[in-house]
Amino acid sequence: EYMDSNKYIEHLVTQLEEQRWNLWRQKLSVARLQREVAQSKSEGAMREKLIHELEEERHLRLESEKRLREVTLESERSRAQMRGLQEQFSRMEETVRNLLQSQGSPGQNGEGTVNIMKVYQEKLSEDSKKCKEGMEKIHTPADEDSRSESSSTEEEKEKTKLLLERLKALE
Repeated sequence: EYMDSNKYIEHLVTQLEEQRWNLWRQKLSVARLQREVAQSKSEGAMREKLIHELEEERHLRLESEKRLREVTLESERSRAQMRGLQEQFSRMEETVRNLLQSQGSPGQNGEGTVNIMKVYQEKLSEDSKKCKEGMEKIHTPADEDSRSESSSTEEEKEKTKLLLERLKALE
C-alpha cells in the first residue's frame, strides 16, 4: 500500500507539473493574443488617422487644381484682352498718323492737331480706364498657385508702358 500511495503521489505530482506547464503556455498565449489585439487596435487607429490625412490631402489637391484652372483661365482672358487693346491702340495710332499726314504740315493747322491729340488722348484714357476696371473685376488676390502669373503681369505692365511711350512720341 505504501508503494501504491507513492506511485499515486508521483502521479499527482506529474499531473500538477503538466497543469503548471499548460497554465504557463496558456498565459503566454493570452499575453501574445493581448499584444496582437493591442497592436491591431493601434494599427487601426493609425490606419484611420492616415486615411483621414489622405482625404485632407486629396481635398487640398483638388482645391489647388481648381484654383490653378481658374487662374489659368483668368490669365488667358487677360492676355486676350491685352492683345485686343494692343490691336485697338495700334489702329488708333495709325488713324492719328493718317490724320496728321492728311492735314499737311503742323504749322498750317496746329490748333486742329492739338484738338485731335486731345480727343485721341481722352479716348485712350477712357479705354485705359475700361481696361483697368475690367482687369480689377477679373483679378482676385493671388495665392501660391498664381505666383507664376506675376511674371506675365509684369510683361503686360511693360507692354502698357511701351504703348504709352509710343503715344507720347506721337504727341
